[in-house]
Amino acid sequence: MRKMLLTAVCAAVVVMGSVSVNADEREMLPPPPPEHEMFQPGPRPEFGPERRGPRAHGPKKFDKEMHKKMADKFAKDLGLTDEQIAKADEIRKKGREKIKPLMEQMGELRSKADELRKENMKEFEAILTPEQKARLEEMKARHEEMRKHKKEERKLRKEKAEADKK
Repeated sequence: MRKMLLTAVCAAVVVMGSVSVNADEREMLPPPPPEHEMFQPGPRPEFGPERRGPRAHGPKKFDKEMHKKMADKFAKDLGLTDEQIAKADEIRKKGREKIKPLMEQMGELRSKADELRKENMKEFEAILTPEQKARLEEMKARHEEMRKHKKEERKLRKEKAEADKK
């Protein structure tokens, strides 16, 4: 019974550890956009897979032109008046200003969590035998290969979608 429990705990730690090792390499996806922005083509101004989360290279420059196009389409679809459009623009601007510090805090928290995961993995690896460490490295290599393959598939799908638009 103890042996089975220990085996289950070790397996869980290995799986969690192998996932956490690549946590900082994984694409950090943003929360879903508001419904009216959900099906808009093209990259999102402050988010996206190329950004890899707020800790990667600082905040991305806000793309005003793309935002304007999305807001115009949204206003047209709803049939907003000029006055409503002006008020909506002001509401969005205030919202971005309120959210900005929270997004920065989220980036800091992600960085701290990544550091804790790395420390946890080092502690876990310290209890492994040389054979177990070798197996863990093999598992990590397989996981990394799968991650690269999926990333390449996403890239090809994106390129195909862009080619289909043209």
